[in-house]
Amino acid sequence: MTARTALPCPKCSRTLEPVSWRDDAAGTCWRCKADFEFEAFPALTAGRARVAAAAAVVEADSVCFFHATNRAESVCEDCGRLVCPVCTIDFGGKKRCPTCVAATKTSGAEAVVKDRVLYDSLALGLVVIPIFIWPFTLLTAPVAIGFVIYGWKKPNSLVRGSARARLIVAAIFALLQIAAWTVGLTMLANRP
Repeated sequence: MTARTALPCPKCSRTLEPVSWRDDAAGTCWRCKADFEFEAFPALTAGRARVAAAAAVVEADSVCFFHATNRAESVCEDCGRLVCPVCTIDFGGKKRCPTCVAATKTSGAEAVVKDRVLYDSLALGLVVIPIFIWPFTLLTAPVAIGFVIYGWKKPNSLVRGSARARLIVAAIFALLQIAAWTVGLTMLANRP
């Protein structure tokens, strides 16, 4: 005999308490008097397994990204974060962290982070490297501004610090290059 759980009536959708069941596979609705049969899947009556995380004992232990006092026991297969057993979610056949599962649910598609575009590095490279071949800065500076704007709210690298500072530096260099081109072309146009 399985543990009984309340179910909706297939005819009137009222919640049927286990007292209205004849046995583990049939019952009668108390409101519409409809007889019904069902097959209970094991998940209907199964309890949730409790997962307990072990505390980090020594300073050398890796700790969970979300819980600084819990010892990390797995790695999120999407983003690479260390997570404790409480935060580890088996989702889509992979071990994932709550953030990656939430991203999967909101996007409607399977969120898999195989690599991450670092817009701060792209923008900074576009303003620094072409300085040695200065005519290219006429094209690369506006593109770098575009990367700064587009990459402002994108996820940062998990390894490096904040990308915002690098984006700001790239924006300043790009604006200086655009200003220099504007002044230079204006002076060239106003030449007698």
